[in-house]
Amino acid sequence: MATRNQQKDIEKPDGKKEKRAYGEGGIYQRKDGSGTWIGKTRYEDPDTGARKEHFVYGKSRKEVAAKKKAFEDDLKKGALPNKGKIILSQWLDTWLETYAKIGVRQNTYEGYKRIVEGHLKPTLGDITLKNLRPHHVQKMLNEKHSSGNLREKGQPLSPRQVEYIYAILHMALERALKNNLVVRNVCDAVDKPKKVKNEFIPWTIEQTNDFLSSVKGSRLFPLYMVAWGTGLRRAEILGLQWSDIDLAKGNLTVRRALVRVKGGYKFQEPKTAKSRRIVPLPTAVISALKKWKSRQANEKIQWNAKFIDIEPEKRPVYNPLNMVFCNEAGEPTNPEFISRSFKRDLKKASLPGIRFHDLRHGHATMLLELGEDLKVISERLGHSTITLTADTYSHVSEKMQRGASDKLDNVLNLN
Repeated sequence: MATRNQQKDIEKPDGKKEKRAYGEGGIYQRKDGSGTWIGKTRYEDPDTGARKEHFVYGKSRKEVAAKKKAFEDDLKKGALPNKGKIILSQWLDTWLETYAKIGVRQNTYEGYKRIVEGHLKPTLGDITLKNLRPHHVQKMLNEKHSSGNLREKGQPLSPRQVEYIYAILHMALERALKNNLVVRNVCDAVDKPKKVKNEFIPWTIEQTNDFLSSVKGSRLFPLYMVAWGTGLRRAEILGLQWSDIDLAKGNLTVRRALVRVKGGYKFQEPKTAKSRRIVPLPTAVISALKKWKSRQANEKIQWNAKFIDIEPEKRPVYNPLNMVFCNEAGEPTNPEFISRSFKRDLKKASLPGIRFHDLRHGHATMLLELGEDLKVISERLGHSTITLTADTYSHVSEKMQRGASDKLDNVLNLN
């Protein structure tokens, strides 16, 4: 019996025998006279444990040996032959449903899916994972940066959005790497988008007063007052129920956030553990909320009057969730409606354009300028760490810089 280290003979077409080199086991020539050489490699699929065989073909033993070695080298790196035909769009679908969906909020998952369907599949989806190269990704990112806006065709996509596209593709390919579908993450070899920090110019106290005065009496005035006086995120404001507000003590408790998802709205946990917090309210905010609660009660009366002829048990219930900020039909408020309305109200007030989220930044900046302790501000904002607060507001306003210079002048004595 031949041992593993013994060489075996290979029969050539002329009937002569040729010694097979050690390590070339599984290479043989067909006996049909075609002259074709075949290389066979047995391996175990790490995903399923199934034993499989892979064949390569060539006109000479040398050619087949080279192909067989190349395959086995790839096998050692984790690239499986049956995975080579998977195209990126197929893998993105698998990644979304099997991996991305687990452990993230529904609106985050839906954001991933919008990027996959709107940006990644149309540009890279038909390329196999095996053939995806860094230049494919780089070209896609460049195009998105220059003209990738889906709403305004031909217009640039914001740097933050391009960064988001890159991040999602990187996550998907990183999982493909862990699953031995690829031998490397090609995203690591591209010039990835630089992280963009949104710069904003906070309103002055005068501008803040001008805006709030211009919307006083409107339906959204109390919501704007809460945003100004607490620094809550939009989703946190819209998730408030009256049971979260103690008008007698002047406190507000953040317990949930309201987000829009496919098919409606959903309550979800606050962004971080420290986002669950109690925020003391300024007197002006308490006053606005008291008036709003009374106005909302009148809206409920008017709503019920519309359905007076309908049997009570069949009438649509106004604000069944006891939301602080519901729409006129007593339903949860669309977050995008708030942003659009804010933009409209800014225009009416002839004030510099900022995002609704910038009211949160303005709240923190104003407190900093008033000399409030950074830890107190961090707790009001619900930041996970004080370091995050310090980094977010590392820009010191011109007013604070001037104050620092004045303090230096006060200690200088050159007499």
